[in-house]
Amino acid sequence: MKAAVVEKIRDARVLEVEDPKTLPGSMKIRVEACAVCGSDLRIFTKGDPRATFPRIIGHEIAGTIVELGEGTTGYAVGDRVCVAPGHGCGECKYCKNDMGNVCVNPQPSIGYASSGGFAQYIVPPVNVVKNGFVNRIPDNLSFEEASMSELLACCINAQERAMVGEGDTVLVIGPGPAGCMHIQLARARGAKKVLLSGRTPGRLQKAAERFHPDAVFTEQGDALVERVLTETDGLGADVVIVAAPSHETQEVAIKLAAPRGRVNFFGGLPKDNCISHIEANIIHYKEVMLTGASSSLGRQNREALQLISEGKVKASDYITHRYTLDEFNEAFAAVERKDTIKAVLFPWKTRAELNG
Repeated sequence: MKAAVVEKIRDARVLEVEDPKTLPGSMKIRVEACAVCGSDLRIFTKGDPRATFPRIIGHEIAGTIVELGEGTTGYAVGDRVCVAPGHGCGECKYCKNDMGNVCVNPQPSIGYASSGGFAQYIVPPVNVVKNGFVNRIPDNLSFEEASMSELLACCINAQERAMVGEGDTVLVIGPGPAGCMHIQLARARGAKKVLLSGRTPGRLQKAAERFHPDAVFTEQGDALVERVLTETDGLGADVVIVAAPSHETQEVAIKLAAPRGRVNFFGGLPKDNCISHIEANIIHYKEVMLTGASSSLGRQNREALQLISEGKVKASDYITHRYTLDEFNEAFAAVERKDTIKAVLFPWKTRAELNG
């Protein structure tokens, strides 16, 4: 098969590689669409301790089952499915209590230590199938729309952790793909007002034009605090979602929360520089709740597909760029320049087919 293989940092080549062999308890999937995630870009440009090279990356996958492994039940050849990189073992107390995203015995994750979706075929690890991360695509969705569900599932996990609900004022910091998705998801969960903050005016403007937050802020630090307080009658936001990998943003987020507000750190920091200095007395006296969010659960991936199918989150709004597999390096350059909201690669299509 054809696959984009990352040989080392910033060195990817489209090669002919051996087809993956179907495993008992799993299946072989023809990859029809695979979206580019920020973590894919990080692996490609900086590396990741969880990703060994050479590696086929990519984990926002939609495709068609072409072969079932021995003992695999509940699926049929021809099923259209999404694949998410669930890494839970399925056996520890966290996996057994619907918390497999914080599994203490994590298995190789798709696109990290296991081959990913920037290839013509993929065979998911058995634990991914077992734990509910291969899910059927609703009939009214295209493959590219369905590929947006993995990121949406991660956003659902964050908003569950932050308890976003009816009547909330939600502040999203970071106008990237996840930040934009948080806007629509917060509205779907009943938020009455959604605010958006970012430090790159051009990107912020594009996000605002497409996703229509109630207010947009370019200020940083204490100036941002003043703007948010003005917008919220001096209270602050009920929920602050930090969808940007920034120490400064994490540090100011606590100041932006209302009394008993909830702050979620959706974006992680580099492992070699991951210390933020937070004013702990704000958490103490205002009873602010601080949560994290990492990856997603199988049920959240199914919920994501349902929300997209029902039009509550419009997946097509996010897809701004489409590429063939041969255009892998071009796609990643566009993502790195922040030209895109979401870019999608199509392993079986030619440029003429994408244009036509």
